[in-house]
Amino acid sequence: VATLTDPYYLGRLWFTTWQALLSTALTVAVGLPTALLLARYGFAGRRLLTAAFSVPFVMPTVVAGMGFLALAGPRGLLGVDLRGTLVLVLAAHVFYNFAIVARLVSGFLEGLGPRLEQAAATLGAGAWRTLWRVTLPLALPATVAAATLVFVFCFTSFGVVLILAPEARFATLEVELYRLTLRLLRLDAAAALALVQLVVVGGLGLAYTRLQARLAVPFAAGRAVPRRPRGVGAALLGADLLVIAAVVLAPLLALTVQALTAPDGAFPSATNLRAMFDAPRSVGFATLGLSLRNSLTFAGLSTAAALVVGTAFAYAVARGGWRWLDGLSLLPLATSPVTLGLGYLVTYPWLVATFWGVPLAHALIAFPFVTRTLLPALRALPAGQARAAATLGAGPWRTLWRVELPQLVPSLAVAAAFAFAVSLGEFGASLLLVR
Repeated sequence: VATLTDPYYLGRLWFTTWQALLSTALTVAVGLPTALLLARYGFAGRRLLTAAFSVPFVMPTVVAGMGFLALAGPRGLLGVDLRGTLVLVLAAHVFYNFAIVARLVSGFLEGLGPRLEQAAATLGAGAWRTLWRVTLPLALPATVAAATLVFVFCFTSFGVVLILAPEARFATLEVELYRLTLRLLRLDAAAALALVQLVVVGGLGLAYTRLQARLAVPFAAGRAVPRRPRGVGAALLGADLLVIAAVVLAPLLALTVQALTAPDGAFPSATNLRAMFDAPRSVGFATLGLSLRNSLTFAGLSTAAALVVGTAFAYAVARGGWRWLDGLSLLPLATSPVTLGLGYLVTYPWLVATFWGVPLAHALIAFPFVTRTLLPALRALPAGQARAAATLGAGPWRTLWRVELPQLVPSLAVAAAFAFAVSLGEFGASLLLVR
Protein backbone atom coordinates (compact mmCIF):
# COMPACT_ATOMS: atom_id res chain seq x y z
CA VAL A 1 0.00 0.00 0.00
CA ALA A 2 2.84 2.39 0.81
CA THR A 3 4.39 1.75 -2.59
CA LEU A 4 1.15 2.13 -4.54
CA THR A 5 0.26 5.40 -2.80
CA ASP A 6 3.71 6.95 -3.18
CA PRO A 7 3.44 10.04 -5.46
CA TYR A 8 6.67 9.10 -7.26
CA TYR A 9 5.47 5.64 -8.24
CA LEU A 10 2.04 6.98 -9.18
CA GLY A 11 3.88 9.39 -11.47
CA ARG A 12 5.79 6.49 -13.03
CA LEU A 13 2.51 4.65 -13.59
CA TRP A 14 0.99 7.72 -15.25
CA PHE A 15 4.03 8.26 -17.49
CA THR A 16 4.12 4.57 -18.42
CA THR A 17 0.44 4.68 -19.42
CA TRP A 18 0.41 7.83 -21.52
CA GLN A 19 3.68 7.12 -23.32
CA ALA A 20 2.28 3.67 -24.20
CA LEU A 21 -0.93 5.28 -25.51
CA LEU A 22 1.05 7.78 -27.59
CA SER A 23 3.38 5.07 -28.91
CA THR A 24 0.38 2.91 -29.85
CA ALA A 25 -1.33 5.77 -31.70
CA LEU A 26 1.83 6.53 -33.68
CA THR A 27 2.39 2.86 -34.50
CA VAL A 28 -1.16 2.42 -35.79
CA ALA A 29 -0.85 5.66 -37.80
CA VAL A 30 2.28 4.29 -39.50
CA GLY A 31 1.28 0.62 -39.77
CA LEU A 32 -2.36 0.81 -40.84
CA PRO A 33 -1.77 2.49 -44.25
CA THR A 34 0.91 -0.09 -44.98
CA ALA A 35 -1.47 -2.91 -44.05
CA LEU A 36 -4.22 -1.56 -46.32
CA LEU A 37 -1.83 -1.14 -49.25
CA LEU A 38 -0.25 -4.59 -48.81
CA ALA A 39 -3.68 -6.22 -48.64
CA ARG A 40 -4.78 -4.41 -51.82
CA TYR A 41 -1.74 -4.50 -54.11
CA GLY A 42 0.70 -7.13 -55.28
CA PHE A 43 4.18 -6.40 -56.61
CA ALA A 44 7.57 -8.03 -57.07
CA GLY A 45 9.37 -8.54 -53.77
CA ARG A 46 6.19 -8.24 -51.70
CA ARG A 47 6.84 -11.40 -49.67
CA LEU A 48 10.44 -10.44 -49.02
CA LEU A 49 9.36 -6.97 -47.90
CA THR A 50 6.70 -8.40 -45.60
CA ALA A 51 9.26 -10.73 -44.04
CA ALA A 52 11.67 -7.82 -43.56
CA PHE A 53 9.02 -6.03 -41.50
CA SER A 54 9.39 -8.71 -38.82
CA VAL A 55 13.13 -8.12 -38.35
CA PRO A 56 12.77 -5.22 -35.87
CA PHE A 57 10.23 -7.17 -33.80
CA VAL A 58 12.75 -9.92 -32.99
CA MET A 59 15.79 -7.64 -32.87
CA PRO A 60 17.70 -7.49 -29.57
CA THR A 61 16.93 -4.35 -27.58
CA VAL A 62 20.60 -3.49 -27.25
CA VAL A 63 21.10 -3.64 -31.02
CA ALA A 64 18.06 -1.46 -31.71
CA GLY A 65 19.12 1.00 -29.01
CA MET A 66 22.61 1.26 -30.47
CA GLY A 67 21.08 1.75 -33.92
CA PHE A 68 19.02 4.73 -32.78
CA LEU A 69 22.00 6.20 -30.93
CA ALA A 70 24.06 5.80 -34.12
CA LEU A 71 21.30 7.62 -35.98
CA ALA A 72 20.37 10.40 -33.53
CA GLY A 73 22.72 10.07 -30.58
CA PRO A 74 25.69 12.15 -29.41
CA ARG A 75 27.64 11.25 -32.58
CA GLY A 76 24.71 10.26 -34.78
CA LEU A 77 24.55 10.45 -38.55
CA LEU A 78 21.72 13.01 -38.43
CA GLY A 79 23.90 15.46 -36.52
CA VAL A 80 21.28 15.97 -33.81
CA ASP A 81 21.46 14.47 -30.32
CA LEU A 82 18.03 13.17 -29.25
CA ARG A 83 19.31 10.87 -26.50
CA GLY A 84 17.40 11.49 -23.30
CA THR A 85 14.27 12.70 -25.12
CA LEU A 86 10.82 11.17 -25.48
CA VAL A 87 11.02 11.58 -29.26
CA LEU A 88 13.70 8.90 -29.59
CA VAL A 89 11.78 6.52 -27.29
CA LEU A 90 8.59 6.92 -29.34
CA ALA A 91 10.51 6.38 -32.59
CA ALA A 92 12.02 3.18 -31.19
CA HIS A 93 8.59 1.91 -30.11
CA VAL A 94 7.22 2.50 -33.61
CA PHE A 95 10.30 0.76 -35.04
CA TYR A 96 9.71 -2.29 -32.86
CA ASN A 97 5.93 -2.65 -33.14
CA PHE A 98 5.16 -1.49 -36.68
CA ALA A 99 5.22 -5.09 -37.95
CA ILE A 100 2.45 -6.14 -35.54
CA VAL A 101 -0.05 -3.72 -37.07
CA ALA A 102 1.09 -4.17 -40.67
CA ARG A 103 1.10 -7.96 -40.69
CA LEU A 104 -1.94 -8.65 -38.49
CA VAL A 105 -4.27 -6.24 -40.28
CA SER A 106 -3.08 -7.04 -43.82
CA GLY A 107 -3.33 -10.78 -43.18
CA PHE A 108 -6.85 -10.37 -41.83
CA LEU A 109 -8.00 -8.30 -44.81
CA GLU A 110 -6.48 -10.75 -47.29
CA GLY A 111 -8.43 -13.57 -45.67
CA LEU A 112 -11.80 -11.81 -45.89
CA GLY A 113 -12.08 -12.06 -49.64
CA PRO A 114 -12.98 -9.33 -52.12
CA ARG A 115 -16.77 -9.83 -52.29
CA LEU A 116 -17.87 -6.89 -50.12
CA GLU A 117 -15.56 -4.40 -51.83
CA GLN A 118 -16.76 -5.67 -55.21
CA ALA A 119 -20.35 -5.29 -54.08
CA ALA A 120 -19.67 -1.70 -52.97
CA ALA A 121 -18.16 -0.91 -56.37
CA THR A 122 -21.21 -2.45 -58.09
CA LEU A 123 -23.47 -0.18 -56.01
CA GLY A 124 -21.57 2.90 -57.19
CA ALA A 125 -19.09 3.49 -54.36
CA GLY A 126 -15.77 4.94 -55.43
CA ALA A 127 -12.38 3.80 -54.11
CA TRP A 128 -12.28 6.31 -51.24
CA ARG A 129 -15.86 5.71 -50.15
CA THR A 130 -15.29 1.95 -50.22
CA LEU A 131 -12.21 2.48 -48.05
CA TRP A 132 -14.06 4.55 -45.43
CA ARG A 133 -17.40 2.69 -45.43
CA VAL A 134 -16.33 -0.92 -46.06
CA THR A 135 -12.60 -1.66 -45.71
CA LEU A 136 -11.82 0.31 -42.54
CA PRO A 137 -14.88 -0.97 -40.60
CA LEU A 138 -13.93 -4.51 -41.64
CA ALA A 139 -10.36 -3.92 -40.47
CA LEU A 140 -11.45 -2.44 -37.12
CA PRO A 141 -11.35 -5.70 -35.07
CA ALA A 142 -7.87 -6.58 -36.37
CA THR A 143 -6.68 -2.99 -35.82
CA VAL A 144 -7.95 -2.96 -32.23
CA ALA A 145 -6.34 -6.36 -31.57
CA ALA A 146 -3.01 -5.16 -32.97
CA ALA A 147 -3.23 -1.88 -31.03
CA THR A 148 -3.92 -3.81 -27.81
CA LEU A 149 -0.82 -5.91 -28.33
CA VAL A 150 1.29 -2.84 -29.17
CA PHE A 151 0.07 -1.05 -26.03
CA VAL A 152 1.08 -4.04 -23.89
CA PHE A 153 4.60 -4.06 -25.36
CA CYS A 154 5.00 -0.29 -24.92
CA PHE A 155 3.55 -0.40 -21.40
CA THR A 156 6.19 -2.98 -20.42
CA SER A 157 9.03 -1.22 -22.25
CA PHE A 158 12.40 -1.59 -20.53
CA GLY A 159 15.50 -1.80 -22.71
CA VAL A 160 14.48 1.01 -25.05
CA VAL A 161 13.94 3.43 -22.17
CA LEU A 162 17.01 2.27 -20.24
CA ILE A 163 19.32 2.81 -23.24
CA LEU A 164 17.78 5.81 -25.01
CA ALA A 165 16.38 7.85 -22.09
CA PRO A 166 18.07 6.79 -18.84
CA GLU A 167 16.95 9.83 -16.81
CA ALA A 168 14.58 9.17 -13.91
CA ARG A 169 11.79 11.30 -15.42
CA PHE A 170 11.51 8.86 -18.34
CA ALA A 171 11.49 5.72 -16.17
CA THR A 172 8.65 3.30 -16.86
CA LEU A 173 7.38 0.76 -14.34
CA GLU A 174 9.81 -1.75 -15.84
CA VAL A 175 12.80 0.50 -15.28
CA GLU A 176 11.66 1.09 -11.70
CA LEU A 177 11.37 -2.67 -11.17
CA TYR A 178 14.95 -3.06 -12.33
CA ARG A 179 16.22 -0.27 -10.10
CA LEU A 180 14.30 -1.45 -7.04
CA THR A 181 15.59 -5.00 -7.51
CA LEU A 182 19.26 -4.49 -8.37
CA ARG A 183 20.14 -1.09 -6.94
CA LEU A 184 17.94 -0.68 -3.87
CA LEU A 185 17.24 -4.36 -3.08
CA ARG A 186 13.59 -3.47 -2.43
CA LEU A 187 11.98 -6.69 -3.61
CA ASP A 188 8.77 -5.90 -1.70
CA ALA A 189 8.23 -2.60 -3.53
CA ALA A 190 9.24 -4.21 -6.84
CA ALA A 191 6.67 -6.97 -6.28
CA ALA A 192 3.95 -4.37 -5.60
CA LEU A 193 4.68 -2.60 -8.91
CA ALA A 194 4.81 -5.96 -10.69
CA LEU A 195 1.31 -6.78 -9.43
CA VAL A 196 -0.04 -3.51 -10.83
CA GLN A 197 1.54 -4.33 -14.17
CA LEU A 198 0.12 -7.85 -14.13
CA VAL A 199 -3.39 -6.54 -13.53
CA VAL A 200 -3.13 -4.15 -16.48
CA VAL A 201 -1.60 -6.59 -18.94
CA GLY A 202 -3.83 -9.44 -17.75
CA GLY A 203 -6.96 -7.44 -18.58
CA LEU A 204 -5.56 -6.38 -21.94
CA GLY A 205 -4.44 -9.95 -22.64
CA LEU A 206 -7.98 -11.21 -22.05
CA ALA A 207 -9.34 -8.56 -24.43
CA TYR A 208 -6.77 -9.50 -27.07
CA THR A 209 -7.54 -13.24 -26.94
CA ARG A 210 -11.25 -12.55 -27.39
CA LEU A 211 -10.52 -10.30 -30.35
CA GLN A 212 -8.26 -12.96 -31.85
CA ALA A 213 -10.97 -15.59 -31.45
CA ARG A 214 -13.32 -13.26 -33.33
CA LEU A 215 -10.75 -12.85 -36.10
CA ALA A 216 -10.60 -16.64 -36.49
CA VAL A 217 -14.25 -16.75 -37.66
CA PRO A 218 -14.40 -16.83 -41.49
CA PHE A 219 -16.25 -13.81 -42.85
CA ALA A 220 -16.42 -14.47 -46.57
CA ALA A 221 -15.33 -17.25 -48.86
CA GLY A 222 -12.20 -16.83 -50.93
CA ARG A 223 -9.13 -14.70 -50.53
CA ALA A 224 -8.47 -11.33 -52.04
CA VAL A 225 -6.14 -11.45 -55.04
CA PRO A 226 -3.75 -8.45 -54.80
CA ARG A 227 -3.68 -6.46 -58.03
CA ARG A 228 -0.85 -4.51 -59.59
CA PRO A 229 -0.61 -0.91 -58.38
CA ARG A 230 -1.23 1.75 -60.99
CA GLY A 231 -1.59 5.52 -61.01
CA VAL A 232 -2.53 6.95 -57.62
CA GLY A 233 -2.22 3.52 -56.00
CA ALA A 234 1.35 3.12 -57.20
CA ALA A 235 2.23 6.62 -55.95
CA LEU A 236 0.69 5.97 -52.52
CA LEU A 237 2.43 2.60 -52.25
CA GLY A 238 5.79 4.11 -53.21
CA ALA A 239 5.45 6.99 -50.72
CA ASP A 240 4.41 4.61 -47.95
CA LEU A 241 7.33 2.28 -48.60
CA LEU A 242 9.73 5.23 -48.47
CA VAL A 243 8.37 6.21 -45.04
CA ILE A 244 8.62 2.63 -43.80
CA ALA A 245 12.17 2.36 -45.12
CA ALA A 246 13.06 5.46 -43.13
CA VAL A 247 11.45 4.04 -39.98
CA VAL A 248 12.76 0.48 -40.25
CA LEU A 249 16.01 0.70 -42.21
CA ALA A 250 17.52 4.01 -41.04
CA PRO A 251 18.64 2.79 -37.57
CA LEU A 252 20.10 -0.40 -39.08
CA LEU A 253 21.90 1.56 -41.78
CA ALA A 254 23.29 4.00 -39.21
CA LEU A 255 24.53 1.11 -37.07
CA THR A 256 26.22 -0.47 -40.09
CA VAL A 257 27.93 2.79 -41.01
CA GLN A 258 29.15 3.27 -37.45
CA ALA A 259 30.48 -0.30 -37.32
CA LEU A 260 32.50 0.31 -40.49
CA THR A 261 33.85 3.68 -39.36
CA ALA A 262 37.26 3.60 -37.67
CA PRO A 263 37.95 5.65 -34.51
CA ASP A 264 39.96 8.07 -36.67
CA GLY A 265 36.97 8.59 -38.98
CA ALA A 266 38.14 6.39 -41.87
CA PHE A 267 35.30 4.74 -43.82
CA PRO A 268 34.96 1.98 -44.74
CA SER A 269 37.25 0.28 -42.26
CA ALA A 270 37.44 -3.15 -40.65
CA THR A 271 39.19 -1.82 -37.52
CA ASN A 272 36.17 -2.31 -35.28
CA LEU A 273 35.54 -5.81 -36.61
CA ARG A 274 39.16 -6.84 -36.03
CA ALA A 275 38.98 -5.45 -32.50
CA MET A 276 35.97 -7.66 -31.83
CA PHE A 277 37.99 -10.78 -32.64
CA ASP A 278 41.15 -9.61 -30.87
CA ALA A 279 39.50 -8.46 -27.62
CA PRO A 280 40.71 -10.61 -24.70
CA ARG A 281 38.32 -12.09 -22.20
CA SER A 282 38.11 -10.12 -18.95
CA VAL A 283 35.86 -9.90 -15.90
CA GLY A 284 33.26 -7.79 -17.72
CA PHE A 285 33.76 -8.94 -21.30
CA ALA A 286 33.55 -12.39 -22.90
CA THR A 287 35.21 -13.32 -26.16
CA LEU A 288 33.15 -13.50 -29.33
CA GLY A 289 33.40 -17.30 -29.45
CA LEU A 290 32.23 -17.77 -25.86
CA SER A 291 29.34 -15.35 -26.14
CA LEU A 292 28.23 -16.85 -29.45
CA ARG A 293 28.40 -20.38 -28.05
CA ASN A 294 26.40 -19.37 -24.96
CA SER A 295 23.76 -17.61 -27.06
CA LEU A 296 23.27 -20.55 -29.43
CA THR A 297 23.21 -23.09 -26.60
CA PHE A 298 20.67 -21.17 -24.54
CA ALA A 299 18.56 -20.44 -27.63
CA GLY A 300 18.51 -24.11 -28.66
CA LEU A 301 17.53 -25.37 -25.21
CA SER A 302 14.89 -22.70 -24.65
CA THR A 303 13.42 -23.29 -28.13
CA ALA A 304 13.02 -27.02 -27.44
CA ALA A 305 11.32 -26.36 -24.10
CA ALA A 306 9.12 -23.61 -25.57
CA LEU A 307 7.97 -25.87 -28.41
CA VAL A 308 6.88 -28.59 -25.99
CA VAL A 309 5.02 -26.28 -23.62
CA GLY A 310 3.62 -24.00 -26.34
CA THR A 311 2.29 -26.92 -28.41
CA ALA A 312 0.63 -28.44 -25.33
CA PHE A 313 -1.02 -25.10 -24.51
CA ALA A 314 -2.24 -24.59 -28.08
CA TYR A 315 -3.60 -28.13 -28.30
CA ALA A 316 -5.41 -27.79 -24.94
CA VAL A 317 -7.08 -24.57 -26.10
CA ALA A 318 -7.97 -25.63 -29.67
CA ARG A 319 -8.86 -29.27 -29.03
CA GLY A 320 -9.65 -29.46 -25.33
CA GLY A 321 -11.70 -26.27 -25.21
CA TRP A 322 -9.75 -24.87 -22.24
CA ARG A 323 -10.21 -21.23 -23.26
CA TRP A 324 -8.95 -19.95 -19.92
CA LEU A 325 -5.54 -21.35 -20.85
CA ASP A 326 -5.55 -19.07 -23.89
CA GLY A 327 -5.43 -15.96 -21.72
CA LEU A 328 -3.00 -17.61 -19.31
CA SER A 329 -0.55 -18.36 -22.12
CA LEU A 330 -0.55 -14.68 -23.05
CA LEU A 331 0.58 -13.53 -19.60
CA PRO A 332 4.29 -14.28 -20.11
CA LEU A 333 4.08 -12.51 -23.48
CA ALA A 334 2.41 -9.46 -21.95
CA THR A 335 4.54 -9.51 -18.82
CA SER A 336 7.96 -8.04 -19.33
CA PRO A 337 11.16 -10.09 -19.08
CA VAL A 338 12.21 -8.01 -16.07
CA THR A 339 9.07 -9.00 -14.16
CA LEU A 340 9.54 -12.65 -15.15
CA GLY A 341 13.17 -12.44 -14.07
CA LEU A 342 12.06 -10.97 -10.74
CA GLY A 343 9.67 -13.88 -10.33
CA TYR A 344 12.47 -16.36 -10.98
CA LEU A 345 14.75 -14.50 -8.59
CA VAL A 346 12.21 -14.62 -5.76
CA THR A 347 10.71 -18.06 -6.40
CA TYR A 348 13.70 -20.12 -7.57
CA PRO A 349 16.83 -18.41 -6.24
CA TRP A 350 18.77 -21.67 -6.54
CA LEU A 351 18.17 -21.66 -10.32
CA VAL A 352 19.71 -18.23 -10.80
CA ALA A 353 23.27 -19.41 -10.27
CA THR A 354 22.92 -22.57 -12.42
CA PHE A 355 23.36 -23.32 -16.11
CA TRP A 356 19.60 -23.94 -16.54
CA GLY A 357 18.44 -20.61 -15.11
CA VAL A 358 18.78 -18.61 -18.33
CA PRO A 359 17.34 -21.15 -20.85
CA LEU A 360 14.34 -21.87 -18.60
CA ALA A 361 13.65 -18.16 -18.22
CA HIS A 362 13.98 -17.72 -22.00
CA ALA A 363 11.60 -20.65 -22.57
CA LEU A 364 9.00 -18.97 -20.38
CA ILE A 365 9.34 -15.78 -22.41
CA ALA A 366 9.27 -17.58 -25.78
CA PHE A 367 6.52 -20.18 -25.40
CA PRO A 368 3.64 -17.67 -25.85
CA PHE A 369 5.01 -16.99 -29.36
CA VAL A 370 4.75 -20.71 -30.04
CA THR A 371 1.19 -20.84 -28.73
CA ARG A 372 0.07 -17.77 -30.68
CA THR A 373 1.60 -19.19 -33.89
CA LEU A 374 0.09 -22.67 -33.55
CA LEU A 375 -3.42 -21.70 -32.42
CA PRO A 376 -4.62 -20.33 -35.80
CA ALA A 377 -3.11 -23.33 -37.59
CA LEU A 378 -4.81 -25.80 -35.23
CA ARG A 379 -8.14 -24.01 -35.53
CA ALA A 380 -7.85 -24.08 -39.31
CA LEU A 381 -7.50 -27.88 -39.47
CA PRO A 382 -10.76 -29.54 -40.60
CA ALA A 383 -12.55 -30.99 -37.58
CA GLY A 384 -13.64 -34.00 -39.62
CA GLN A 385 -10.09 -35.31 -39.95
CA ALA A 386 -9.82 -36.31 -36.29
CA ARG A 387 -13.23 -37.99 -36.41
CA ALA A 388 -12.27 -39.84 -39.59
CA ALA A 389 -9.03 -41.05 -37.97
CA ALA A 390 -10.98 -42.23 -34.90
CA THR A 391 -13.44 -44.08 -37.16
CA LEU A 392 -10.48 -45.88 -38.76
CA GLY A 393 -9.23 -46.96 -35.33
CA ALA A 394 -6.60 -44.33 -34.54
CA GLY A 395 -6.37 -43.22 -30.93
CA PRO A 396 -5.79 -39.59 -29.87
CA TRP A 397 -1.99 -39.91 -29.79
CA ARG A 398 -1.79 -41.61 -33.18
CA THR A 399 -4.13 -39.00 -34.65
CA LEU A 400 -1.86 -36.30 -33.29
CA TRP A 401 1.33 -37.85 -34.67
CA ARG A 402 0.05 -39.16 -38.03
CA VAL A 403 -2.63 -36.64 -39.01
CA GLU A 404 -2.30 -33.28 -37.24
CA LEU A 405 1.42 -32.74 -36.57
CA PRO A 406 2.46 -33.33 -40.23
CA GLN A 407 0.10 -30.52 -41.25
CA LEU A 408 1.49 -28.27 -38.51
CA VAL A 409 5.12 -28.58 -39.62
CA PRO A 410 5.21 -25.13 -41.35
CA SER A 411 3.67 -23.44 -38.31
CA LEU A 412 6.02 -25.33 -35.98
CA ALA A 413 8.99 -24.14 -38.05
CA VAL A 414 7.78 -20.53 -37.77
CA ALA A 415 7.19 -20.95 -34.04
CA ALA A 416 10.67 -22.42 -33.54
CA ALA A 417 12.23 -19.55 -35.47
CA PHE A 418 10.39 -17.00 -33.32
CA ALA A 419 11.36 -18.76 -30.08
CA PHE A 420 15.00 -19.02 -31.18
CA ALA A 421 15.12 -15.34 -32.15
CA VAL A 422 13.44 -14.27 -28.89
CA SER A 423 16.08 -16.12 -26.88
CA LEU A 424 18.95 -14.69 -28.95
CA GLY A 425 17.66 -11.15 -28.44
CA GLU A 426 16.50 -11.44 -24.82
CA PHE A 427 17.93 -8.70 -22.63
CA GLY A 428 15.86 -7.87 -19.54
CA ALA A 429 15.66 -11.24 -17.79
CA SER A 430 19.31 -12.05 -18.54
CA LEU A 431 20.38 -8.68 -17.13
CA LEU A 432 18.42 -9.34 -13.96
CA LEU A 433 19.36 -12.98 -13.44
CA VAL A 434 23.04 -13.06 -14.42
CA ARG A 435 25.44 -10.42 -13.10
